[in-house]
Amino acid sequence: MDLLISMQAETINKGIYFEKSNVMQMPTARTHEVFIGEFREGNADKLKLLKRYVEVLESKLKEEDGFKIEHTNYGFKLLRAVNTSKDYMQDWEEWVVFTRSLLTELKQFVGEHMDDDD
Repeated sequence: MDLLISMQAETINKGIYFEKSNVMQMPTARTHEVFIGEFREGNADKLKLLKRYVEVLESKLKEEDGFKIEHTNYGFKLLRAVNTSKDYMQDWEEWVVFTRSLLTELKQFVGEHMDDDD
């Protein structure tokens, strides 16, 4: 099972572009920032178990708490809104710890051998 961790945001406005220039684009304000944990499983039998686990996970992680689950053909994506009242890097580190803990739990659930180098 694989885990991909990322962040996504929508740009409020396009910023300032300079045509035919070496000047870098000015930073732009962003909105709807979300952290993403994408859990992927290639084994068909383990994928069935993973999808059953996701049903339980959906009942525990509520949208009111900023969580959203998107089903995919290879597993699922877990999204959580960035907490703007926290330091961004602290929130990111907490997200990484949370998703890695969830990955460990998922691997145990589907019966995947845990390697020390994960």
